[in-house]
Amino acid sequence: MTMRDSAAFAATMASALTHHPTSDIRLTPRQRRREAQHFARVQNAQAVYQAQLRRVARQVGEIINAYPIGDPAALAALMSLLDQYAVVLRPWAYAAAQRMIAEVLRRDETAWFRHAAMIGEEIRREMLGPGPTGLVMRQLIEDQVQLITSIPTDAGRDVQQKSREYWSGGIRYDELRQYILERSNVTYNRATLIARTETAKTASTVTQARAEFIGSTHYIWRSVQDADVRKMHKELNGTTQAWAEPPIAELNGERHHPGNFPNCRCFAEPILPAIIT
Repeated sequence: MTMRDSAAFAATMASALTHHPTSDIRLTPRQRRREAQHFARVQNAQAVYQAQLRRVARQVGEIINAYPIGDPAALAALMSLLDQYAVVLRPWAYAAAQRMIAEVLRRDETAWFRHAAMIGEEIRREMLGPGPTGLVMRQLIEDQVQLITSIPTDAGRDVQQKSREYWSGGIRYDELRQYILERSNVTYNRATLIARTETAKTASTVTQARAEFIGSTHYIWRSVQDADVRKMHKELNGTTQAWAEPPIAELNGERHHPGNFPNCRCFAEPILPAIIT
């Protein structure tokens, strides 16, 4: 995501929440700027997470590039090394996932404090505590660890499959060599996609958990409203959707909430119950 994308996302989030549909609270220009900075945190979390996963991808690329192409014995050693690397990565993966999710949680908490005048103190304290997000966070962390450790193992499986095609006469040596050389870029791009998608998914999941905890049943779909927004997401922008029934959001008929699809930068604006005490 470019700096322009990040700025647009932050500005749109701040603008959308300046006057919530169930609230008469308005923000001063200074408060709007501060809120935009808080919403930008999720993009900062993405940038940091992306840089971390790219380092993993570069390491995987270096390991694969040292592989003597086409040598069955060397391939077995390569597969073993990548599997070991995945195991060694697990503690680091847990820490990286926890840091990303913690940053997203802080961003989301700031958004909820916006509605402090509408939400009773006791309910607000429970909502921002571990209750509604505890199980969700644990699952999100496990999902991240699985994705991170799959970077080396999936790259190894790809090399293994293509090497088998070479040994069976399905492809030439030059084709196998080119494929191996391209693995670094492919793995790097996959790490980037994981960081972008999972940061947005985390923000969306946490928002939904907290909203439903206080009785929200619906939300307003918001997009960043630029030229890169998908056609169907443009059509969904401003529509009211139910948390319990994700809308059809892709041309293939797939349903999902905002932010729960690769490279989706849309977000959900919860519609809160009229009175929460």
